[in-house]
Amino acid sequence: MVKIGLFGYSGAGKTYIFKKLTGKETEIFDPFKPNIGIGIYKDERLEKISEIVKPKKVVYPEFEINDFKGFLEGEGFPSEYFKNYKDIDVILLIVKNFTKEGNPQKELESLLMEIVYHDIERVEKIIEGKKKEGSNIDIWNKCLDFLKKEKFLKDIEIDKKQLIGAELISIKEFIVFSNGDYFKLKTNLPLINKIEQIYPKIIEILGMITFYTIKGDIASAWIIPKNLTAKQAGGKIHKDIEKGFIKAATLNFKEFIEIGDWHKAKNMGILKFLGPNSFIEDGDIVEFYFTH
Repeated sequence: MVKIGLFGYSGAGKTYIFKKLTGKETEIFDPFKPNIGIGIYKDERLEKISEIVKPKKVVYPEFEINDFKGFLEGEGFPSEYFKNYKDIDVILLIVKNFTKEGNPQKELESLLMEIVYHDIERVEKIIEGKKKEGSNIDIWNKCLDFLKKEKFLKDIEIDKKQLIGAELISIKEFIVFSNGDYFKLKTNLPLINKIEQIYPKIIEILGMITFYTIKGDIASAWIIPKNLTAKQAGGKIHKDIEKGFIKAATLNFKEFIEIGDWHKAKNMGILKFLGPNSFIEDGDIVEFYFTH
């Protein structure tokens, strides 16, 4: 499940967004302990599929939402606070933009610098440790120079696998959420200002696709990395499918809507059959064939 972390100063509206996404009303006031809830993505294509097949059950994709209490803008964030984000996939930068008295551009730039300063401190400590070990520090020096130019490490041109385990924050994916629209924000990061834009944007920036299954009385949507094979995609539903995979039959969403019936499409001979190493495409409705 994709993990989303909300990051912003106190009063930016993180908890409001958390409640809107999860429906969870309970609050946690410890800034070093996340309030975790599940957000359900009401995928529009799945809803249209369900209107046609009228299943008894509809299974929407789920995201884990992590809300961390913020600090006041003047206080900044203590270094240990960022440990909250080490296992997060996407960080949503929440910027207050619902009052004309605010300065959301300055607030955004301040949030970005909080992350840069944290990573500079982390890399400097790593360099210090590597020097004591007598290890090569070239890559870390390159990271440090990049950060000192106020750039996020997610944009550095190196093999980022070398940075795994370093607990760096700027290597992650980010989305700026403008909480309101009083002022126009300028940023090179993906920018949104509506809650319903969050999940589609996350799917986009993580390079993921959505496919659908109609099994018995259940219609489901599945979000997977686009580089998974059909066999691996089946494994995201159940390991038995991956283990006993034979083939997968697919029909694109648009064609399904036009025809209105899976069996009719099958009789028309327009289903596409995929082997284990073929790839499912975004919007495909898929039927897996496998041995038990």
